Amino acid sequence: MNKMIKRSVDILQYAANHTDGFRITDIVHNLNIPKSSSFDIIYTLIDCEMLEVKNDKLKIFALGPKSYDIGYQYIGNKNILDVARPCLEQLGDELSETVFMGKYDRDEVLYIYKYQPATAILNHCTVNTRADLYCTALGKAMLAYRKEAFDFSKIQFKKLTEYTIMSVEDLKKNLIEVKEKGYAMDNREIKDYMMCISAPIFDANGDCNYAISVSALYDAQSVDYIAQKVMNTANIISKKSKYLIK
Repeated sequence: MNKMIKRSVDILQYAANHTDGFRITDIVHNLNIPKSSSFDIIYTLIDCEMLEVKNDKLKIFALGPKSYDIGYQYIGNKNILDVARPCLEQLGDELSETVFMGKYDRDEVLYIYKYQPATAILNHCTVNTRADLYCTALGKAMLAYRKEAFDFSKIQFKKLTEYTIMSVEDLKKNLIEVKEKGYAMDNREIKDYMMCISAPIFDANGDCNYAISVSALYDAQSVDYIAQKVMNTANIISKKSKYLIK
């Protein structure tokens, strides 16, 4: 990896995280880039309009107009599914299971993407269909991280299997576990032979309006393995799409 390019990217990322501006000394101390190198890189980036001088007297720098232009072009040419699709296909192929992506929509789960590899056994739910929040892994993954108040009294619980959550109290306990573990699970709550494991997708503000999941035949011994794979994929999608989520 080219050291100068890597340092340039680090400085741009630092600028993005410090919207009030930064000084060369901040780069030296926080990024461990020598002062002479920091000076050369910063003023080269200024020449390229990737950075700008925010206060000439105090020598404070900030992101330049070219950075915003590039960012907006990236956002304008992509949406969250463009980013998620290859990640979900890779996950489905690796696990030989059906994967989904859902969106929080009008207090329901809206299925917006499905990938079923040829080796997958389960085939349920289709794109553009809806499901309840309280009994689906996708729904619980999103509900656990909702920043806006949710009216739990609106839920109409239906007993689908002997494992279905049937009260607000039990659901809230489950949502606490979701945040502790980092993933949600439909533990045979819809079909007594099926489990779904889901992880949340976060936008740049930390809001959760999307989640991904894997459906499989119930196997308690594979839960941790699948959950880790799902969480890793969700983290990648969050990182790549956090400015695309609408």
